[in-house]
Amino acid sequence: MILLSVGYSKKNRDIYDKLKELCKFFKDKEINIAMAESDLGNMHYVKCILKDTENDIKLFDACRELFYSYSSNAIYDFISTEYITELLEKLLRENYNYLSYSDLEEIRQRCIEVVAGNGIFSTQGLLYNINCKNNIIKKIDEYLQESFEIILDGFITFRLKDLNEELTGLVEKIIEEYVIEKEYSEFIKLLKYFVDIQESRYEVVNIIINSKGDYIIEDESMNNITEEFFADFNIDNIKGEVNKHDILVSALITCAPNKIVVHGMINIQNQEVIDTIKNIFLEKLSFCTGCGICQGITSLTRV
Repeated sequence: MILLSVGYSKKNRDIYDKLKELCKFFKDKEINIAMAESDLGNMHYVKCILKDTENDIKLFDACRELFYSYSSNAIYDFISTEYITELLEKLLRENYNYLSYSDLEEIRQRCIEVVAGNGIFSTQGLLYNINCKNNIIKKIDEYLQESFEIILDGFITFRLKDLNEELTGLVEKIIEEYVIEKEYSEFIKLLKYFVDIQESRYEVVNIIINSKGDYIIEDESMNNITEEFFADFNIDNIKGEVNKHDILVSALITCAPNKIVVHGMINIQNQEVIDTIKNIFLEKLSFCTGCGICQGITSLTRV
């Protein structure tokens, strides 16, 4: 009895290997499912065939849901690596050829990682992966309830009509994120260059973050230089957390210290400001976790 027949025009054998693993799993449970392959025109078929005995049929019926659930996931993985990747490349080639080759390659790779669920990506990318995968797997599962034979080329064309629209939305979102990252990177390079050509006003700047998240600035001799450090900025009129953090970065760039030590990271209210400082000053930035300043940080107040 044929349980599943998957036809496709690709040369990749990943789906055969995954279904073979599935059959081995069932064989270990004394359910005999054989594998068979055949070609018809440009189509390759992989079949899972259950031994037609009363015992095998009875045992399989108890595990039927597991078999088709795993099969649906295996088919999705194959579709995402073989067919969706091809659709993504076509979309990029036809609609975004104004981008450079290196940019297109990076965007293509990011899109593929999101679809396949590999790598680290944004929350929106994660949600897209979950929604896309669940949607396609559900349609595969529904199809397999109607028929044991699925031809992937036709399934994508007729059952996944909305896929192109979804992929276009994904590509646009990835491009938007990539452009923002690239602009940020160029901006950081400009700031690094500005710091490099600046004459340093301080050898060492200690940034102390107190329990309120405020910044106290001390020099290498641990003298409080907060007012002097922010002298070029009207800090009395600072309103809102964003301004406070932005002005810290601006003051550091203006003063271009040779070394920056951050104390009290546990009190940081804006991790992005630290990431920005790290990207600009690189090895000049360090973090202290156990000095006397850190231990007494809760008693400090902003000057």
